[in-house]
Amino acid sequence: MQSGVWTLLLMLGLFACEFEPPANVNVSDDVNITSYIRNNPEKFSSLEQILEVSNTASYLNAYGTYTFFAPTNDAVDRYLADNSLNLNSLTQSEAADIVRFHLLSDTLSTASFTDGKLRIPTQFGKYLVTGAEFLDGRAVYRVNRQATITESNITLGNGVLHVIDNVLSPPVLTAAKQLESDPNYSIFTEALKETGWFETLNQEEENVWYTVLAESNAVLSNAGFNSYADLRSRFSHLNDPTNPIDSLNLYVAYHVLSDIKFVADLLTSTAHATKAPDEVVTIRLKGETVLVNEDVFFGVLEEGAPIVRSRSDIAVTNGVVHSVDKHFAIKLRAPTPVYWDVADQAEIRQLTSVFRIPGAPIYTFRLGELSRMSWAGGAVNGLVSYMPPGLNEIFFNHGDFMRIQINNNRLEWTEIRTPLLIRGRYKIWMAYRPIPSNISCITRISFNGEEIPGARLFDTKETPPTLPEDELEARGWKEYLINGTNGNRHVARLIGVVDVTSTGEHILRFDRVFGNGRANGGIWLDMIHFIPEDMEQIWPKFGRDGQAYFQD
Repeated sequence: MQSGVWTLLLMLGLFACEFEPPANVNVSDDVNITSYIRNNPEKFSSLEQILEVSNTASYLNAYGTYTFFAPTNDAVDRYLADNSLNLNSLTQSEAADIVRFHLLSDTLSTASFTDGKLRIPTQFGKYLVTGAEFLDGRAVYRVNRQATITESNITLGNGVLHVIDNVLSPPVLTAAKQLESDPNYSIFTEALKETGWFETLNQEEENVWYTVLAESNAVLSNAGFNSYADLRSRFSHLNDPTNPIDSLNLYVAYHVLSDIKFVADLLTSTAHATKAPDEVVTIRLKGETVLVNEDVFFGVLEEGAPIVRSRSDIAVTNGVVHSVDKHFAIKLRAPTPVYWDVADQAEIRQLTSVFRIPGAPIYTFRLGELSRMSWAGGAVNGLVSYMPPGLNEIFFNHGDFMRIQINNNRLEWTEIRTPLLIRGRYKIWMAYRPIPSNISCITRISFNGEEIPGARLFDTKETPPTLPEDELEARGWKEYLINGTNGNRHVARLIGVVDVTSTGEHILRFDRVFGNGRANGGIWLDMIHFIPEDMEQIWPKFGRDGQAYFQD
């Protein structure tokens, strides 16, 4: 089931062209939502009565921009029977709640659906979750895993209407109660209770949301925890689970995120803050599987915990609950050097006729085409380029680099998202090729939107003095490539020292201070080194082939 759903997720972007909506889709510019429902009593007479009782019939027959999920007569009949209600005795409040949970104050066609929550909540104040599934051999849209859309995108005078085959019901359980109600999570639930997190996750406050990454009994058993006692014995180092610094409390807090994040929301960022202080979980999409904490640290792959899609995106009154298929906990790591080749990005690697091909043509990106970079300024398209190796190139790691034209009348700033950095203090080195002053620029670099204390301005025309390596480093320079062959210096400039307060990915921003107007200038950036401040800074150096060489 999980694999099939994720195959459909990857297809959603194509549905606008390839997805065939159900038959009998109606288009009308003359009637509004209430009039359309009145004009089709064979489908909606029960729904019309609910609109009348709720005092929303006139409201939905007036000007506006709405999306309404309209349950059929059969759907309403089943809902009333299942909830021991009678259509003729519905109160105004009961009827209004039904309408509000099916109504959104915006027009959303199926083309805007994602595998996750819709972009705005219902008038009931809760989000609906949509997704594509296979039913009887055809692709359909499901809403809240409760109803199938049988007719879609019915355009009306005040919005769009989708016909559904079941009445949607809002969640009634908090995250804590949802987990407590499922015996498959009894160990995790007991840990919530013993640490005090059950009480937190059982609260409902306006605009306060939680996302829980829960581990089932089976997952915990596979990791050697067959009972809560086993879990406590392993994690509670203070023997006081209620203490916020007790390892069991931190283990639970590490499974709780702020805000409401359905799977599609998790995929919008590679790192998410948890309730464990200064700790994040990372998210990766690997094929069709969403993985928690699938990371590479210093060349070693740490396998992640898959999110079980069929048991996730469970909407609750105060957030959402997901299920993971592998035990995970906070890992205590020492800061680790990261030597990032800026020209090695996912979208660039996909350019197989260009990436690291000597003599290949320059490839220039439009704004939005690089997931790790953003920029703004003049004509934003055509000013950030991947420069493949020259046929006889002796500069740069692998011979390639990124040209960022942040000089005058061009880009004003650019932001680069870093690889994952472990919490700690790092020196930041810019490895670049100095360029002539008539095409150079000067930028101020900030980290996560804050100035770097004592940071140097980054001047791309600067070249290092001729000094021994130790004196060179003392002045904020190092040679980062090995075996230079033409007498030129392949240099990196120390920018400053940053405090990385949480493990995850971060943002470096370059703001233009000065730059002339000549084309092809700006920054010729090869690598960025993030090295813990108490570690060796000069070695390793890198060869033309990208290999790291360490001092003998």
